[in-house]
Amino acid sequence: MLEWILVGAAGLVLDGLIKGSRDKKPGYLSPAPNPAPTPQRLEQQRKLQQATWDALFAAQFGQSGWIPSGAAQRFLAQHPPPQPAWSTTRLSESIRAQQQGLPDPHRSTLRFDLHNQAILERHKVELKTFFDTVEKSPLTDEQIHACICMDDNVMVVAAAGSGKTSTMVAKTGYLLRQNLAAPSQILLLAFNRDAAEELGARVRERLAEFQGIEAVTAQTFHTFGLAVIGRATGKKPSLAPWVETNGKDIAAVVDIARSLAQQDPAFKLDWDVFRTVYARDVGTAGERAEPEASDGKRRGFRTADGKVVKSREEQLICNWLFFNGVVYAYEPAYEHDTASEQYRQYRPDFYYPEIGLYHEHFALDENGKAPPHFGDKYVAGVHWKRALHKENGTELFETTSAEIRTNEALNRLRDELVSRGVELNYDATRKTVGQPPLTDKQLARTLRVFQQHVKNNGLSQVELERAAQDQGGRRHGYRAGLFLKIFERVSAEWERRLRAGGYIDFEDMLRLAAEHIETGRYESPYSVVLADEFQDSSRARVRLLQALTKADDAHLTVVGDDWQGINRFAGADLAVMSEFGAFFSHSTTLQLATTFRCPQALCDVTSEFVQANPKQLKKIVRSTSGYENRPLQAYGFTDPSKIEAHIEQQLEHMASLLDQGKLQAGKEGRTTVLFLGRYLNDEPKRLQRWARRFAEQLDVRFKTVHASKGLEAEYVYVLGLVEDRLGFPSQIEDDPVLQLAMPAAETFAMAEERRLFYVALTRASRQVRLYTSLEKPSRFVTELVSREQLVVEAVDGEALETCPKCQSGVLKLRTSGHSPFHGCSRYSVGCDFTRPIKDPETAASPAGRPDVRSPTSGPASKDATT
Repeated sequence: MLEWILVGAAGLVLDGLIKGSRDKKPGYLSPAPNPAPTPQRLEQQRKLQQATWDALFAAQFGQSGWIPSGAAQRFLAQHPPPQPAWSTTRLSESIRAQQQGLPDPHRSTLRFDLHNQAILERHKVELKTFFDTVEKSPLTDEQIHACICMDDNVMVVAAAGSGKTSTMVAKTGYLLRQNLAAPSQILLLAFNRDAAEELGARVRERLAEFQGIEAVTAQTFHTFGLAVIGRATGKKPSLAPWVETNGKDIAAVVDIARSLAQQDPAFKLDWDVFRTVYARDVGTAGERAEPEASDGKRRGFRTADGKVVKSREEQLICNWLFFNGVVYAYEPAYEHDTASEQYRQYRPDFYYPEIGLYHEHFALDENGKAPPHFGDKYVAGVHWKRALHKENGTELFETTSAEIRTNEALNRLRDELVSRGVELNYDATRKTVGQPPLTDKQLARTLRVFQQHVKNNGLSQVELERAAQDQGGRRHGYRAGLFLKIFERVSAEWERRLRAGGYIDFEDMLRLAAEHIETGRYESPYSVVLADEFQDSSRARVRLLQALTKADDAHLTVVGDDWQGINRFAGADLAVMSEFGAFFSHSTTLQLATTFRCPQALCDVTSEFVQANPKQLKKIVRSTSGYENRPLQAYGFTDPSKIEAHIEQQLEHMASLLDQGKLQAGKEGRTTVLFLGRYLNDEPKRLQRWARRFAEQLDVRFKTVHASKGLEAEYVYVLGLVEDRLGFPSQIEDDPVLQLAMPAAETFAMAEERRLFYVALTRASRQVRLYTSLEKPSRFVTELVSREQLVVEAVDGEALETCPKCQSGVLKLRTSGHSPFHGCSRYSVGCDFTRPIKDPETAASPAGRPDVRSPTSGPASKDATT
């Protein structure tokens, strides 16, 4: 109304001026043009314009609560703030300088920022009783800010143990208390069923005073998606029976593959060849690969026929030869003597005795260049080998790394062998004595995971094929193409079976729900959406949230912690947090950096550890814990069979201290002890015995680290911290072909495993105890040791010393000729640190161990349990 009054007044003034000019008598001379505006006159104009704009602002926002940035931008687009006079008028430099020195009230967002800050401070005071009592403990200032902030899209980055669930409950109460939304307009979304049920129960319990609180919706994304589809179509769809139970979906893919194989011999051949020959990816061109096997002579990669070869590419060639029934020898001595004082006997990569053909596989790219870490001597060696064969009249066949990736290497090898009379007889059932082929179930599992990513990200077959092409020569392009060919057939049959039964799968729940909301077939009753565990969100979840909050007056708050992003395998994309503003416009990011769980010393160590990855969002975690004893301990063993006896001694000591009243019991009268492992196989064999024996004093449980998310215990034991394929960090790589459908791969080494270790450490409210190997300690342990943040107690062997060069390996006794030296345990992957040993009597263990505690300190020192 005020706007129209102001406009009307301006119109009357203008009309009067026009009328006055018409009333002038004939012959009236117009006055001379006004002189150049003075600073005083310009300032008067500016004040009038500012007063007009202020009146418009007050009319629209004066009595409102928080002003979302979207509303602010729309207002500014319709009513641009007045510009300083000097910015639009030609003035002398001296006048311009005077005007620039004036206070600037024209910052476009300043008025909105000041308004919102005033709302925040006022509501903190007015609603103090509410914020102090809505949960069992008073909310922190950070939590209160997250409740009051009503920007269009708010991301709350919450540290482990910072009370994110309490914040979501309190924000729901704030919305109801301020009449910003009715209960039926509030939607709470959680990642899994347990979290959704807990959130709903907490809302009903803590906000029981609000009428109609039962109308607040708390569901998982999938349950909500199913309801949307039912409402939009008038018929709630049924979930396919083969996806309702874990494992049945994999069995369904196996059944589809076998059915297709029976119908189509070409599909059967593709399926079997992928399982046998192309089962393992050859890796990125030029990368250093961690050896997986040893035969006593060398470490490398095990082939189907039991050989250990130097590279994954050679492994692929060997497997192709084996399953095609080709007789060959790996690295036999060359038929002519080449050994000298400086060089040993030449051994070509392959030899085919039936046809007298040598075969060298060279690590060369399409330009004939070797990886940089191979050095100049490698290419010189290639030339030497070619010249040697020419000189001796022996026949040499060559393949290269570049040709492996396009499959030209194996195609040419096939042609060469056949042209020389070798009969190829491919047999997928050929009995292996080494690395077995993928089983139908293993390949089906990879296909199913790939399918989930494809559907969650809305990718077409054309987009997948383009992604495979974009990888170019960096990865195994032919293998990716063969996988996509198999996937296209399996996926089409999967979708056909869904349609035939009138079913949907979990991915459809999110995809179809988003489509119904986007097209208007479902009209959302929700004006406010609060989403938990945002770091676990896939693109499909983000799309659903975007659809739900596209209205100008909608509000979204998401809560998550990118430091705990450990579900990338399930489609989670951390970019939704690091690039939140790109997904949700008009956004604000807040933090909950106060933890009620971990001691400050543990917060400091874990925060530095996880933020070693520069891509993680930065925050400084503060603790309210009063625990002052050492929160992090580590024990190293040469013999892993002694670990459980050592743990049992610790539990005995802990129970004894509890009985004597020297150790404070937990919240429920018992002290909680949580054993964590990277895998289910890490569960201690004596766990049930311990649970029974110490039932009165201790609550003893085991969880995998993934399953422990959200849990808490006074004492946490992290087991299996070994540098091994099935260790922690895990060195089992996801099949690289999954990258075709997944978010961009992280460049920081072991990024997700690092976050997983952070999750493990932050389950403890008092102390974490790490169990590692003195022979092969986890790189995470050695990293903490190298930072002087951890002491490893050598329980049954010689102490370890971290490699001073790579900081990941440990020094091991080596021998060169008759001279002992210490070398890095990670030599095979590129660390060449060595240190000579001057006194042979000290060769048994590395010298100088400031990072290792004497075994005499014992496993049950006072600060270990109190």
